[in-house]
Amino acid sequence: MTVGYVENYCKNPEAIIEMAERYADRFHLRAPGEEYNFSTAYGDSNMKSMFRWNMPDELKELVYSSLPDEDRTCDGFVINKYEPGNYLKRHRDHAGGYWKFKLIFLRSDKPHFCWYDKDNNGHLVEEKPGMLLTMPINLEHEVTEIGQDENPKYSLVLSWGKIIS
Repeated sequence: MTVGYVENYCKNPEAIIEMAERYADRFHLRAPGEEYNFSTAYGDSNMKSMFRWNMPDELKELVYSSLPDEDRTCDGFVINKYEPGNYLKRHRDHAGGYWKFKLIFLRSDKPHFCWYDKDNNGHLVEEKPGMLLTMPINLEHEVTEIGQDENPKYSLVLSWGKIIS
């Protein structure tokens, strides 16, 4: 499987962000020393996540209604928020124990999602709102640091096989 893109995969990316921002207190900090730290072989990350189990019902319903029918069977999903200075270190998602995931971009002022090919070359993705990125689950990738002049970046990750926690 190669890396691919499906534009307009998720309806209502701005409505999802708007509602998530209303519940900003539900985001968990994923940084060193925090309960939900995201540590990788390349180091610790610094970002925020709102997990499905911690979302208000109205936000869960909005996310589900914004997805194609086949994705409404996912075991878990999370909204990731990257504020200025935040980043996600290079990693492979299969380490989390789930067998399938989908990444949907909700908002980014500049390209920050970078995947690495077999020759270790990085490829930045133009992150269009609502766009699905298809890639092998074991492909290394990262989110580069969000600049101080940027709005928060948001993405939605769906998973099958293990609830993201």
